[in-house]
Order: sequence, then C-alpha cells, then structure tokens
Amino acid sequence: MLKLTMLRIQGNLKQEKVALHIGKSRSTLSSYENGKIIPPYKIILKLKKILNYFEDDLLEEVDYKKKIVRAVK
Repeated sequence: MLKLTMLRIQGNLKQEKVALHIGKSRSTLSSYENGKIIPPYKIILKLKKILNYFEDDLLEEVDYKKKIVRAVK
C-alpha cells in the first residue's frame, strides 16, 4: 500500500506513532505499508483520522470495493 506510506511520510509521522494510534504494532503497520497484509476496514477508518485522507484513496488501492461487490452477490 504505497499510498499509506506516502500519506504517513507527507504527514511527517513515524510508524510508531501511527501504529499506536490504530492500536497495532509497528511491524503490523509495516506489513500494511508493504502490502503483505490488507488492513481491516475498521483500521482504514482509524488511519483516515490520523493521516487526514479520504478512505476511498486507500480502498481503491486494496480493491475493497470489488471484494464488497463480490460478497454481496
């Protein structure tokens, strides 16, 4: 999730601070940033608050919309 990393860096935030805000470890946040783990929607909402972005910016990157549509069908 390159956008997540870019938003964090643009906000001049360290991984430790963001991880603390979302209630996850720094290594988990790193896994989100590297695309190893897709963050749950509730974490996306927490990231939205600290990084000051619209969740659609990250949801598009992780294809949440496609997953939601598939789940509804």
